[in-house]
Amino acid sequence: MSEDRRAEAETGEEAFTEGLAFLCGWLERLLAAVPAPLREDVALALRQEGKLLAWREAVLARSAGEREPWAGRWPLLTFSIARALDPAGSADYAAGAALAVECLVCAIDIFDDLADDDQTLLLQAVGAARAINVAAALQALAQQAILMVEAEARPPAAGPLILLAELQAASLSCLAGQQSDLLAEALPLSAYRREECLALAAAKAGSLMRLACRLGALVAGASPSLCELFARLGELLGVAGQLDNDCHDLHAALARPPALARPKSDLRRGKKTLPLVLAASSGGCSPDELLALQQGAPVSSALSACLAEAITAAWSICLLYRERARLCLQAIEACWPLPPALHRLLGL
Repeated sequence: MSEDRRAEAETGEEAFTEGLAFLCGWLERLLAAVPAPLREDVALALRQEGKLLAWREAVLARSAGEREPWAGRWPLLTFSIARALDPAGSADYAAGAALAVECLVCAIDIFDDLADDDQTLLLQAVGAARAINVAAALQALAQQAILMVEAEARPPAAGPLILLAELQAASLSCLAGQQSDLLAEALPLSAYRREECLALAAAKAGSLMRLACRLGALVAGASPSLCELFARLGELLGVAGQLDNDCHDLHAALARPPALARPKSDLRRGKKTLPLVLAASSGGCSPDELLALQQGAPVSSALSACLAEAITAAWSICLLYRERARLCLQAIEACWPLPPALHRLLGL
């Protein structure tokens, strides 16, 4: 690595660290207003892997070669977009929008785990009933995060009511996607199509990443066209991320030794992920074989080959969405150049 690139990377890492520390400070203030019987469980949810309050431990646990800030990435993205577009704007107001994203994503994750009966560390610690209460509290905190710094809003930044409307729209879109996902569990794989899988990914992961990017632009007072470009960028990256997860999960299930071959909850519940839908429509495997896979039966070599082809096809679509995101980023930078650190955060 050249000296310039090394200095650039170090500057970006410092910016991430400062941003995460600033956001944590505001989050602790937000949590201080939560009534005591609830505060501990809410804080525990925000300390789970990938969440904002886990970032310090995550930094200590990473090796020297793993520098990406995987903990606290959601709020840091919103905050970093706002600061890149309007460095002189209110950092406090940007923090409010960023924490709204963090709390909403954390709530949605808990609801998703409850619906899928995934026994996460949080659910094992607090149980389903308390987890429902925590998720509801986090949704309320997402709104409170914006209202808490309402006085910091400065023209031309979007006002709190606009940010709250965006938050509610994203919440409804994501929950509607989750509802469609649950309803689809009762359908055979052959009844589902690629376009429906992509629409589902856009409604769930796409709507949340869209919100994270769009709120950052709105807080900075960006033009309507630039705000829409950031929203489009977020949606494309969200869909790509969902497809990437689906491909990796199915690949991991196939690679697992037979003695450990208990299927992941997505398989057990009959989730209509893109790789499985593509496998069902390819004609290379029968519905009975795929049903047996969902029930944990051993995978034949023929079925394994069919699923490997489907994973490759789904991964190609994932790369297509990432390429569209790159083109969207180019359109953004034609209007407003972004710092290299933000490129890293976006993964582009």
